[in-house]
Amino acid sequence: MLNVFVKKSAEELHVQLSDGRMMPLEDLVRDYERLLKEETSKKEIASEPKGDKPITSKLKFGEWFRIDRDIIDKSKEEIRRKCEESGREGKALWERFEKSNKIADENPDQYPRLIETYIFEHNWEYKTEQEMRDMCEDVGDGMCDEIICDFELQMRICNGESVVDLLQKADKLPRVRVIKLRNGGTGYFGGGADYNYNNPPTDLNRNNFNPNNKNYKNVPYAFRRVL
Repeated sequence: MLNVFVKKSAEELHVQLSDGRMMPLEDLVRDYERLLKEETSKKEIASEPKGDKPITSKLKFGEWFRIDRDIIDKSKEEIRRKCEESGREGKALWERFEKSNKIADENPDQYPRLIETYIFEHNWEYKTEQEMRDMCEDVGDGMCDEIICDFELQMRICNGESVVDLLQKADKLPRVRVIKLRNGGTGYFGGGADYNYNNPPTDLNRNNFNPNNKNYKNVPYAFRRVL
């Protein structure tokens, strides 16, 4: 960037960038402060102790999975291209992503830029649906919904997983994940290898919430905000 300042008006200084563009000095300073704040935040997060639940870039039971919406946004065109190259199912998946991303953008308090998700390991006879939701509140900020699940899928594409595999191959996760739908209902997401369900990771089924319903096979899917 050139250190060339040009007075464009009585009120405003402009800076000429290395590519020849003119930018208001106030906007340049604001962008710099935002980037500095984001970089400082990332360093603080990286230095925080993680206890016995590490952060991973690969989805695993018993470990926190990091979702970075900034990375997703920067990779939007690549995600779209990979989805559309995967045929009709891929195009439908991209439309699903677009709707979820729009909802998240309109509700920033619910969906921060950094999110971590957690899949419980199954070590009980059964849990009721209410107990599963309580478990998610205990470990994080609650139970994942379908919007966070779509973020997870997009993050996995950013991490190198194939769209075709996510759409067509049986999920390798042993158990189906139980989620809380935005309308308050109960959803069932991917998983089921232990029972040969052959659900792909993108599979999402919806049902009504029954707090006393006993679930013997599935596991709750939790999330927490990263500030």
